Amino acid sequence: MKSNYLDAHELAALVGCLPGSKACMRRWLDRNNWPYECNRVGFPLVSRAYHDARLAGASVDVAQAEQRVEPNFAALLA
Repeated sequence: MKSNYLDAHELAALVGCLPGSKACMRRWLDRNNWPYECNRVGFPLVSRAYHDARLAGASVDVAQAEQRVEPNFAALLA
């Protein structure tokens, strides 16, 4: 099963840089108005749902594309 986020090779292919070029990726994402969050080591995390929708030409609602389904941790306490 694939992650909810693009991996380094997928993001590098989108951006046109090397998989380890985090600064280059962030500059491209900023310049092209792609939403992302950085993880602890500075790697930009891009939602796979947003990527797929944007490349398909759909108008993208960032909030909807980024919506995550969280587990119901309260059920573990019952």
